[in-house]
Amino acid sequence: MFDKRLWTMGAVATLSVLLASCATVAGGTSQDIVVETDPPGAACTVARGTEGAIGSVASTPGKLTVKRRKEALQVTCTRAGYDQTAEIVDSKLRGATIGNIILLGGLLGVAVDAASGANNDYPDSVLVIMTPASFPTAAFRDEHFTKLANRIRETSAKEIKTIQDRCSSSQREMCQLDIQRIEETRDKAIAGVEQKRSAAKVAEAVPSR
Repeated sequence: MFDKRLWTMGAVATLSVLLASCATVAGGTSQDIVVETDPPGAACTVARGTEGAIGSVASTPGKLTVKRRKEALQVTCTRAGYDQTAEIVDSKLRGATIGNIILLGGLLGVAVDAASGANNDYPDSVLVIMTPASFPTAAFRDEHFTKLANRIRETSAKEIKTIQDRCSSSQREMCQLDIQRIEETRDKAIAGVEQKRSAAKVAEAVPSR
């Protein structure tokens, strides 16, 4: 005889297992991030949206564990002799998401993962380049901000190449939109670097006697 009550209990138990495992089947709901600064020895706080501060590193380099979410992280670092510097760390979909759908036999797994952000990844490490409170010469200032601008260009180029390498013929329009977004973000970031360059303090030369 079919026992509807037992069937319901079994279905609930199966659903519970699926819900518990779908977020962890491809790597878990948390990950480690190494926070580095140039120069090292800075104190950094990691915050996320409305959650506020979710972790910190007393002295870089250091590692902390964060929960995977769709929202970006903000890493803010301070060090004596340097301006407070912040870096935005975006969250991206993991490549294993499609495998997650297959392993769980349908859309249930990815639906729960997408809602929680568990199918997203942050970079394994974050480098924050600190800006000195003042520069001894204009040459040192220019070297620092040129380094920042080049880093932005290199990071953007890597992102664009990743999109191009993974883009299928049916996704070209969407890929182009992603590339355009990266290029716009890159240009705004470089413009911001140039504004900081103009506002940076350069120590006045001491007149010789």
